[in-house]
Amino acid sequence: MIYPNEPIQLKSTYISLDSRQIYDPENTAFVAVRGINHDGHQYMETLYQKGVREFIVEKGSWVGQLPEKASQWTNTSIWVVDNSIKTLQNLAHLHRIAFNLPVVGITGSNGKTTCKEWLYTLTKNEFNVVRSPKSFNSQIGVPLSIWAIQSHHTLGIFEAGISKMNEMGQLEPIIHPEYGIFTHFGEAHSQHFETDKIKLTEKLKLFWHSKKLIYRASEETNEWIRLEMQKNNPTCELVTWSTTDPNQSIFVYWKINGTRSQLKFQKKNQSEVFLDLHVELCDEASLENITHCIIQAHVLGLDKAQIELACKAIRPISMRLEIKEGVRNNQLIDDSYNNDMDGLRLALPLFKRYEEKSKVLIISDFMETGQKEGDLYPTIVQLIKHHRIDHVIGIGSQLERNKHLFNQISTYSSTEDLIDSGDLNTVHDSVILLKGARKFSFEKIVNALETKTHCTQLEINLEAIENNLTYYKSTIGNDTKIMGMVKAHAYGAGAIEIAKVLQSQGIDYLTVAFTDEGVNLRKNGIYTPIMVMNPQIEEFEKIIEYALEPEIYSFSMLDAIDEYCFHHGKNIKIHIKLDTGMKRLGFEPEDIDQLTEKLGQMPHLWVVSVLSHLAASENPKHKEFTENQINQFKHAAKSISTELGHRPLWHIANSAAIQNYPESRLDMVRLGINLYGITGNLIEKKSLENALILKTYISQIKNVKKGESVGYGRLGQFKENGKIATLAIGYADGYNRALGNGVGSFEIQGVLCPTVGNICMDMCMVDVSNIPQVKEGDEAIAFGGKIQLSDLAKLAQTIPYEIMTNISERVKRVYVRE
Repeated sequence: MIYPNEPIQLKSTYISLDSRQIYDPENTAFVAVRGINHDGHQYMETLYQKGVREFIVEKGSWVGQLPEKASQWTNTSIWVVDNSIKTLQNLAHLHRIAFNLPVVGITGSNGKTTCKEWLYTLTKNEFNVVRSPKSFNSQIGVPLSIWAIQSHHTLGIFEAGISKMNEMGQLEPIIHPEYGIFTHFGEAHSQHFETDKIKLTEKLKLFWHSKKLIYRASEETNEWIRLEMQKNNPTCELVTWSTTDPNQSIFVYWKINGTRSQLKFQKKNQSEVFLDLHVELCDEASLENITHCIIQAHVLGLDKAQIELACKAIRPISMRLEIKEGVRNNQLIDDSYNNDMDGLRLALPLFKRYEEKSKVLIISDFMETGQKEGDLYPTIVQLIKHHRIDHVIGIGSQLERNKHLFNQISTYSSTEDLIDSGDLNTVHDSVILLKGARKFSFEKIVNALETKTHCTQLEINLEAIENNLTYYKSTIGNDTKIMGMVKAHAYGAGAIEIAKVLQSQGIDYLTVAFTDEGVNLRKNGIYTPIMVMNPQIEEFEKIIEYALEPEIYSFSMLDAIDEYCFHHGKNIKIHIKLDTGMKRLGFEPEDIDQLTEKLGQMPHLWVVSVLSHLAASENPKHKEFTENQINQFKHAAKSISTELGHRPLWHIANSAAIQNYPESRLDMVRLGINLYGITGNLIEKKSLENALILKTYISQIKNVKKGESVGYGRLGQFKENGKIATLAIGYADGYNRALGNGVGSFEIQGVLCPTVGNICMDMCMVDVSNIPQVKEGDEAIAFGGKIQLSDLAKLAQTIPYEIMTNISERVKRVYVRE
């Protein structure tokens, strides 16, 4: 049945927007969304064949053969709506108001997910809690989170994030929180708001119908929040707290002692402390987040004893999925910070990126799900079955009791038993997903499986790269293709993992510098077309064997590839490189006639694209030169296309030209370092996300007396008594030697600490005199925090490309998803 109207309710229990994540098709409604990267409508026929019987589709895409085919489907409900996402939000709103349970809504700039998880930890023993999975706080994530509310739940905790005007107004009626937490307010997502006050007002819309709102009073925001709430929700009780102002609702005292902190809570106009707690946290951001949560737990009715007991389980937690290199050619997907059904559903599709490897799932018992074992584990088995996992390793008594439900599973009573068994040593050439409840200490398994490199690491945020790619897709439009540059180890970020991300996002082409780079990608499951910039004649056999496409830049190369294909009876796709002013590689303008004549006599060669390279597109003073390059290229490419009898792709725009010279976008653009959020263009900076963090740790701290020297050549001099920290990073890791002697700085506990003395090969020293609580093992950020890569490059008098590509292979690459 096809319904030309909005649904009020669905027959299905589950909702999915991802055709890859449907595990119970008979009970799942598929919401087809047309986006920049995909169109969900194209998967409907396949999903129908798999058993999906309820669809929400958009009128604008309900055209062509699809309605005709769907009219033949039986026992199917298809809702044809104006906007699928709006319909999803409306359904979530109706679902929300059908349940009468207290709901806590959380928003802010930073700390939303941490607060949600810690509040869950504090309340889970007293309530049956439903909460947002991971960071599901978007226009789509919020309604999907709300849809999980069931009749047995007694508390909801949901986070909401916005990046544009008028978004919170869509989310507020869906969450409709009785209680609110407003976390730290900062610079995140400022690009679409004219002022901080406008952004603050937009975020506060989440609480327009709340009874109580908890937030930390600050000089910058307190009065504005009070005025906005008084205007829009005057009956809401503002529960303000402060560590400096006793006139707020609650005065909070923090005392940090090593890795632990004491927190005391005192209400206004009361002399007695009503809570005196200790937590295993010691940084201000964590203490601010846990303070929000403790006050909210108290507001929800938890008594002192209950909160004290629950605080013992509070620990700093990694809120991110991390992908790491493992021993024996294994790839680790470490998603072990929690172990719930939503988290498992989200993580399992990552297996599809590693089809060339065996698939191993290591899971622990699923704790505090609110479901009976008899219902829970058959559901887990059903989830796993759809992903063709080769082997499951289970830890815990529940999995032991239910092992008969699994096809391939080994069970162990504890993490230690698994490690001691030695069975992990038999796992090789596999992708291993780890999902474990915290009590099972899965970090021990990660440590046993992870490739041992020194502690300095380059973190690459894959979600940021995906978001940056989406930004460029929306900028250039649907008619222009994108070629992703993954040469030089993807500029140091790791070619295989970056290529997998770009491939999953539907990028049109990848580019490497040398043939072996392309071969390595092919061996690791990359099937996207790959252009080789600098092929060698002796590598033609490899190029054809691995379906690589060479860039041809000279007559000698052109003749050689033609001769090889003729003698071996092979056809090959090639890319013609023109030199329009770079004076590096490529055919000159005067070569075009001879080039087209030769190409016309070479039937084994198919020209896929014609390209050139801009020499100075990032520099406005060379505008005339750059425009001349673009015009010269267009003229030459047109001549070649005319003679060939077909039009290959034309591409000349590099990262800088995409924004600076829109006329250069043509058929395809080449996107490189901007994928990581690095750009000199102010327009792009507002929309791109930083994807890279280079970090290390303090190895040792020393007191230094006035007049003592530090490091080689005694160039580090102290004019007063102070402290230095030795960091586990040096010029052999890629930290430029020019950054020594105070030129560079590291961010430690939010403080910029200048280098002292020369940078050593494997270490460097920084001044930590201004950090009273500094300790060995503290994290030190070289770039990606307060210091960005572009800033560091300027200090070193070089360019970001050199900094990135010089990061040593011994520096561990860790791929994260927030």
